[in-house]
Amino acid sequence: MSATSDGLAHAEIQIRELTYQSADGTELRGYLAHDGAQQGPRPGILVAPEFWGLNDYIKRRARELAALGYVALALDMYGGGQVTTDPARAVALMQEATATPQVARQRFEAAMDLLLRQP
Repeated sequence: MSATSDGLAHAEIQIRELTYQSADGTELRGYLAHDGAQQGPRPGILVAPEFWGLNDYIKRRARELAALGYVALALDMYGGGQVTTDPARAVALMQEATATPQVARQRFEAAMDLLLRQP
């Protein structure tokens, strides 16, 4: 956090979109947010998307967590950063991502590994 001329602290939120892969071979796209004004180790947090995928709402939540001092990674459960507003499509994407507990676990673990590799 750095101080402005009015004495209030503000965050310098940095964002990056990162491509990574789960053990099932699915290419995933994460959204990483952190406060660039902070130095040194910080706590990390995974932000799981809702039913609709990695949409703007989930990305905003990651930025809000970054402003609180976390390194926040909004993870991609559907692959390729897919997002939808169609309920039928969302059901199909969710069913694919949770077809087995192993698939869902691999995608979460891939995101966790990515988060842990961040400087």
